[in-house]
Amino acid sequence: MMSSLLGGRCAGSSLALRLKDRNLKILLVDRTTFPSLPQVPSAPFIHPGAMRLMDELDIAESEYTHPGSKIEHFVVEMVNYFQAVMPTSQMLLERSYFRGIDRSLFDKTLWNHAARVPGVTMRDGFSVTRILKDDTGVINGIVGKRGGEEETFSADLIVGADGRFSFAARQFGAKVIEEQNKFTTAVYHAEWENVDAYSADYPNSITSYRTGKGFMSLVVPIAERKYHIATCMKSADAHFGTQGFEQAYLQDLQRIPHLWQRLRNAQRVTSVVGMRPIQNGYRRAFGENWALVGDAVHYKDPSDGQGIYDAVLESKLLAQSIINWKQEGTTWLTAGAMYQRQMMDATYSTFKQTIANVKQSIYTDVPGFLNKTFIRWLINAPEFQSEFLRYLSREIPAADYRPIPRDLLKIIVNGVTADIRHHVNRR
Repeated sequence: MMSSLLGGRCAGSSLALRLKDRNLKILLVDRTTFPSLPQVPSAPFIHPGAMRLMDELDIAESEYTHPGSKIEHFVVEMVNYFQAVMPTSQMLLERSYFRGIDRSLFDKTLWNHAARVPGVTMRDGFSVTRILKDDTGVINGIVGKRGGEEETFSADLIVGADGRFSFAARQFGAKVIEEQNKFTTAVYHAEWENVDAYSADYPNSITSYRTGKGFMSLVVPIAERKYHIATCMKSADAHFGTQGFEQAYLQDLQRIPHLWQRLRNAQRVTSVVGMRPIQNGYRRAFGENWALVGDAVHYKDPSDGQGIYDAVLESKLLAQSIINWKQEGTTWLTAGAMYQRQMMDATYSTFKQTIANVKQSIYTDVPGFLNKTFIRWLINAPEFQSEFLRYLSREIPAADYRPIPRDLLKIIVNGVTADIRHHVNRR
């Protein structure tokens, strides 16, 4: 009997790759055709932890990244106050850098690798219209269309890997088991070519422009002089409708003069993609003959770039549960319960930290005197930078991450001392 995977991007394709060499029959479908961009906001960079998971799939960096996408500096600019530069070398890892990614290339690469797996049947441009059930209500197949022609497939397991607005989850009746939506955002982004570098010293940096007043912009290099540029704000502050958000996006970019200057010779090369509000939560991960993976089971704000890592990690955990069920005699409900437990253990502390980061960066209006003093001292401190970068790359479990380092007094003393020294030297 064939297992059906609905959704062929990060979670679905990587799940098919995890199941290779297991003599399993798999149907992998997606309603889009590749290459294509996702239709919801996503952070277009991956960290060393995500790259290690790609290594496990035998996919080389050079296949899913462009030249010019290697990131060795994070720049945090508190607009009108200060800048802080974080060298990624402070992570002290074998791979101490990040990569900006072109999602159309990244997803196509995963899809093409999955297509080479023996026993995998592929259908892109395939829209699933129905989930089939037997007389007792047990799920046993799918119906869909490709180019107007309807096809039916029987299945002993159907996996929804079809994103935060999952059709599969609705058909399965998968219940939301937790949501935390007090601090929701609106995010709008597009890709641009011929964008100027942040500076000559930091030509390929991720730049986070923050106003401290409920608005930020994230600028990520994905190829030579090509950037993904996003704006992020409180969801309640995004008052424009569907017809006006492209103009509003451009107006928001002009709120940051340095960024707008970087775009003086640039051209926007994709449509603006946006969403509000971006909700944060979990659905039940499994049921009788079904499972969810990726954003279909665990959806959250994309601002700290954990979505791809979580999707590929969850597919690894789900693959092991499927193997336990198919080849080691475990019942599916036992295997599914193990998957849900492991998935929650692996992602929940980061989920909570992501929401805390959104609260701090978007929902907390920082007084000017704090930006000029404590916040500047903190973000420029090597102790903070190393801890933050290692958390972001999942080297430090989120449960152990301390946004305010233990040696805070040392940071304050160093900051005051440096300011006094700078003032004396200027005189």
